Amino acid sequence: MSPAVRGRSFVLAAAALWSLSGAITKSIDLDGLTIAFYRGMFAGLVLLPLVPRSKWVFPPVMVPLGLAFGAMTGLFLASMKATTAANTIYLQYTATFWVVPIGYLFLGEKPDRRAGWSIGLAMVGIAVIVRYGHSGRPDEWKGIVLGLGSGVAYAVVAVGLRGLRGLDPIWLSAVNNLSGAAALLAWMIATHAPPALPTLPQGVALAVFGVVQMAIPYTLFARGLRDVSAPEAGLIALAEPILNPLWVFLVTHERPSTPTLVGGSLLLSGVALRYLAFPAGKVKESKRPSTDHATERG
Repeated sequence: MSPAVRGRSFVLAAAALWSLSGAITKSIDLDGLTIAFYRGMFAGLVLLPLVPRSKWVFPPVMVPLGLAFGAMTGLFLASMKATTAANTIYLQYTATFWVVPIGYLFLGEKPDRRAGWSIGLAMVGIAVIVRYGHSGRPDEWKGIVLGLGSGVAYAVVAVGLRGLRGLDPIWLSAVNNLSGAAALLAWMIATHAPPALPTLPQGVALAVFGVVQMAIPYTLFARGLRDVSAPEAGLIALAEPILNPLWVFLVTHERPSTPTLVGGSLLLSGVALRYLAFPAGKVKESKRPSTDHATERG
């Protein structure tokens, strides 16, 4: 097997595991914030021993990055509980476009013309989902707002990772999961009550969630980036928002509305257009995460 094929296989496997978030979240009878807390804790505890102690570096900027990561995961899973998985995953992918103004503001990275076209196409899709992508649930608008919020927080995380691209990616993921879980715990204690203690079956499901849907795929993705460029990895990772609603349908029979599918198709086409602005053969292969593809999942 050639290095390129092996790298693509790693990235595709990571995307497939990331796509399980909706089906697992819908199957656990706990609120979104509680699920996000336990998932982050388990994922961080599994990833941390994989990093040599010599790479345990903690610059001050990792504190706000961890807060943003906690917001991203909490908003994402809370949205997953309040609306369809398709709405949530599509709206989180708006992060690809929020990174443009955020990256320009904090890192001085100017977007190219292709980015402008891709954002325009995606914004049409977002408008369709926000305006028409309802499945009839009470207060479903809250889930859509939470999904948009998770996309903004995801963009902040991506820009933060870009600024810390010199650090070990698995170390960053471990710290982000643990500090994000700590932020969620503090928020829940401050606003209502600490997370409920899960039952034994719930605890097993949460541990599997953290390990299988967060820890393992991040390791696979980081490994895949050794052999494929960031834009190509980003295109392959688009399997996640396609598979996510499919697994949810198979497990819970939840059907996305037609406007959601139309809006999601437009949004993902915009994402693909942005990645295709940089043909894989002309891009220097990257071993580090960048703001042009997903490196941390909600």
